[in-house]
Amino acid sequence: MSIKTIGELFPTRRELLEWGGRGIVGASALGAWPLDAAVTGKKVNPRGTARNVLFYEISGAISHIESFDFKESAGLPQDLDIRKRDNGVYLSERLFARTAKHLDKLSILRTMKSHEEVHFRGQYYQQTGRQMNLAFAKEIPAIGSVIASELESRRRPADTFPTYISFNLEKGAAGALSTGFMEPRFSVVDINPDTAAKGKALDQKALELIEERWRLLKALRESQGNKAAAMGKSMAGYQDFYDTAHRLLSDPRWPAAFQINDEDRKRYGNNPVGTSAILARNVLAADGGAHYVHICHPGWDHHVQIWDKKAPSNHYKLCDEFDPAFSSLLEDLAKIPSKTDAGRTLLDETLVVCMGEFGRTVGALNNMDGRDHHNKCYPALFAGAGVKGGRVLGASDKDGSLCIETGWHRKEQPRMENILATMMSALGIDWTKEIRNTPSGRTFPYVDPLGPNGYIPIDEISSIYG
Repeated sequence: MSIKTIGELFPTRRELLEWGGRGIVGASALGAWPLDAAVTGKKVNPRGTARNVLFYEISGAISHIESFDFKESAGLPQDLDIRKRDNGVYLSERLFARTAKHLDKLSILRTMKSHEEVHFRGQYYQQTGRQMNLAFAKEIPAIGSVIASELESRRRPADTFPTYISFNLEKGAAGALSTGFMEPRFSVVDINPDTAAKGKALDQKALELIEERWRLLKALRESQGNKAAAMGKSMAGYQDFYDTAHRLLSDPRWPAAFQINDEDRKRYGNNPVGTSAILARNVLAADGGAHYVHICHPGWDHHVQIWDKKAPSNHYKLCDEFDPAFSSLLEDLAKIPSKTDAGRTLLDETLVVCMGEFGRTVGALNNMDGRDHHNKCYPALFAGAGVKGGRVLGASDKDGSLCIETGWHRKEQPRMENILATMMSALGIDWTKEIRNTPSGRTFPYVDPLGPNGYIPIDEISSIYG
């Protein structure tokens, strides 16, 4: 990045590191609430098999019966070349030829169920692991923020990257959620892939200018004495933000993570989704402190013309984005050596979760040649960090509408709460913890056991491990 002016160096809070400032500056004013340490509610044994979690959100809800739970239907085109794979799953060669080569890494659970059936609430549910309640939604932190708080004690002196980084979340219906009652430093850094891919390394003159301006800012803070502290939580949040920005801009690993070569663009796809997947790989490979990475792949809301190749958005087009991006990501994570554990790969220490917020209606297409929302049964994909690949868990009925076998040790279908428990367990976090001195006075369980119709299981999905 070539920087010529002070304004470019330290621009407005919206512009600062346009690659990723959105989550931090959107952190809630509640964010410096003095929380007590979380207490344990139950005795569980977190697995601790992962250093990282990568959550790939298929935002807008992919049609499950035309992806990872294929079913014959009146609306199915004839050019999909559906084949039965070695693990027993039926998968389209036209849509998922490259992903099919990595089924040995994937455990596919076909029986997820959601509380929600509209996009904003469904994506809020994915980011928080709980239903939206407008009475206290403002204080609820995102999953990544809770994880960032838990992993704070594990950060090393050289860790400059934010623990929680996302790509393209601004394109989702819910956007990038705030830290709620947690401190702003646990916020997401949401990165616009188009802008980030244009970044260039800072030259020496720019670095010298950064340090000079940082020295002046530090002197200004010192001259103000306790005035800044008297301004309260918002000022503390700004200071954390600028401290983070300075450390990032001074770390050569940060601009290096945003360098993309032509070969990668070709393999992953020269589009925002492919770019997001490349950058997610780079950020994790840099081992700079980022441990929860969220990719948002938007556009799957095909109520109309789902199979119309001339439509601006259709299932073919979105699968043509997904297949190279997701498969290349798995391929590279499985090749990149771990920087902390000899003999292991980045995939060995990263739990990958891929899913939409719900599925789509089954059977014949609707009167607009599309499919509507369906939350009763849809799939999630898992890989890495001890997950046993080549497996298909659970089953839906003949048209993909309802669950007939849950695929884990409970009779109830797994939900986002169980995905959250699984991710936390993999990271070695006790997912039964609670925070009891929130601003509203309501107890905040890491995984909420209260569903819409009473208590629900909050177990991890252990069946993905074999």
